[in-house]
Amino acid sequence: MKSLVLTTLIATLPLIAAPAFAADEINVSSGISAAGAPLAAHGADLVALVNDGNPVGGVATHSATYDGASYYFASAANREAFEANPTAYLPQHGGFCSFGVSVGKKFDGDPDQYLIADGKLYLFLNAETRAAFLKDVAGTSKTADSQWSEIKSVAAGEL
Repeated sequence: MKSLVLTTLIATLPLIAAPAFAADEINVSSGISAAGAPLAAHGADLVALVNDGNPVGGVATHSATYDGASYYFASAANREAFEANPTAYLPQHGGFCSFGVSVGKKFDGDPDQYLIADGKLYLFLNAETRAAFLKDVAGTSKTADSQWSEIKSVAAGEL
C-alpha cells in the first residue's frame, strides 16, 4: 500500500509542480526557486532595471510569482511595485533575447544586456545582439513581436 501511494505521488508531482505556461514561453532557469516556481530574469530585480536603469540582483525573501515564473527583487517596495503592475516591468518576448526572437530563435536574455524603448524592456543574449537590435529598434521590435506570436509556445530546442 505504501508503495502504491508513493508511486501515485511521484506520478502526479510533475502535474502539481508544472508551471502555468507552455514550453519555453518564459525564459526561466532549470529547477524551482524558493517561491516554488522556476526563476525568471536570472533573478534580476526588474523594477530596479526599468525604473533606475540599474541591473541588480534580487533576493528570494522578496519574490513574487507571476504567470508561473518567480521573480526576485532587491526590496519589498520593488516587489510591491511589480505586484501592482507586472506588465510594466516584464521583459518583452518572455525574457528571451529580443534580437534572437526577431530571427525566429529563443536565445537566453541577459538582464545586464538590456534596452528600454517606448516603455518596454528588451533583453539580449550579449552586446552583439543588443547592437544589432539598436540598428533598427522599431523595425526589429516589430519583427520580433510578429515572430513571437509564431514561436511563443514552441520549445527553444525545436527552433
